[in-house]
Amino acid sequence: MRKILFLACAFLAHSLNAQLLLNDDLSSYTATQLSGQGSWTNSSSTYGGGACASFGCSNTKVAAFAQTYTNYSSATNSAKTIPDQDAVGRNFTPMAMPADGTTFYFSFLVNASAVPATTPGDFIRILSGGAFNTAIRIAFQNAAGGFKVGGSKNTGTNTYSTTVLPLNTTHLVVVKYTYNAGSTTDDVMSIYLNPSSAAEPTTADLTISSGSDFGSTLNLDRFQIRTNTTSIPTTNITSFKAAKLYSDLFITILGTSETANGKKEVKILENPISSSLKIALPESYNSKKTVITIFDTAGRKVFKESYSENINVTYLQKGDYTVEISDGNQRFSSKIIKK
Repeated sequence: MRKILFLACAFLAHSLNAQLLLNDDLSSYTATQLSGQGSWTNSSSTYGGGACASFGCSNTKVAAFAQTYTNYSSATNSAKTIPDQDAVGRNFTPMAMPADGTTFYFSFLVNASAVPATTPGDFIRILSGGAFNTAIRIAFQNAAGGFKVGGSKNTGTNTYSTTVLPLNTTHLVVVKYTYNAGSTTDDVMSIYLNPSSAAEPTTADLTISSGSDFGSTLNLDRFQIRTNTTSIPTTNITSFKAAKLYSDLFITILGTSETANGKKEVKILENPISSSLKIALPESYNSKKTVITIFDTAGRKVFKESYSENINVTYLQKGDYTVEISDGNQRFSSKIIKK
């Protein structure tokens, strides 16, 4: 019995404390240039690290373009990318490989409306250290019926998945980088396209091992959207995440569960939610003393009221939240998505 309870607590702790190095869905930004909002800066000449310079300050803009992917994100805004803009980028919590782990994951939602037929350049770069050493390159290639996703490591020629993704459709792209200590050319880059949130796929849509590695003494700590060529795609892109574990990229939805003694716990009746949050309490909860608290992804309290079966959440922006339900003696937490 104790073992069952321990495992349940461990699962709950993991689901509520995903170790994200980056989580930016642009939802709190205004419909102006992306540079200057949050941690974003621009300038292709310094890989997203300085003032706009290279293309007459034609900067990437924030657009009210919503994108959703089940158990991943529900974003209200996207970055609108078009060819020949100044590049834009931002830092994230540094990860030292292999000191902090041997795998790194980077993911985003993208809806492409056009991909040039010319030889593609790097669209997204994951950078390492203050010297802006490129660790991961991501590129899109024009294809009949849509486009292909590919890339390369620190050096090497871009290769592409055989999967053709349709245009004008939201797609989830997850890139995995695996550090190997054997040599300076044995790290592996894997790309998953529209993967399941249940578990990491056993087979990648594309695996890249050729080319040199970025160097094990540097951190992964920045990414850049490179829009400073005519060969990059026209897209809306959002919901950027970075993590050490695949499971941390996704939202674990907790519904009805049982304690070790068989008693029912709190139930979230609908998730994702739209206009109301519907909660069913078990008999063990004192409904008159129960308080509902909702936190955003930054940990800020955005709602706190006494319990009711239907809670109006129309004022909440689309996105990911954590709801906490407590009567003073018992506490239940769950991830929710506002669509």
